Amino acid sequence: MVFSKNFAREVEGSNFPKWEEIFLSAQEEREREQVARQENLFLMRQCIADARNVLKDEHMMDMQSHVLSIAMTLFKKRASHAVYYKEDRCKEKFLKYWGKFKQKRPETEKTETASKAKGQKKR
Repeated sequence: MVFSKNFAREVEGSNFPKWEEIFLSAQEEREREQVARQENLFLMRQCIADARNVLKDEHMMDMQSHVLSIAMTLFKKRASHAVYYKEDRCKEKFLKYWGKFKQKRPETEKTETASKAKGQKKR
């Protein structure tokens, strides 16, 4: 399944944004999932250590079930999901392409518009 995200970009001369859909390749998606997985493993280890510290500081029994219960609660609060990394990559791709280009009207269109405006002012 391909991951995609929509981004709005400004179009000169329009009050409405143009929506661009950015897709991740299968390889980019796997890379982002791997980053999320590594980050989640690191966070889980931190949460387990923090849970042990909480139990120790509160003079509670250091039972494995208590540690894991607290660690899971902390993990749910801290964990970044794979979707965040995928959305972030889509945003990078969007900004790489559309960030440096702002859609401009061609020169001929600008000249024609200016000519029409001058013609209307003379009447």
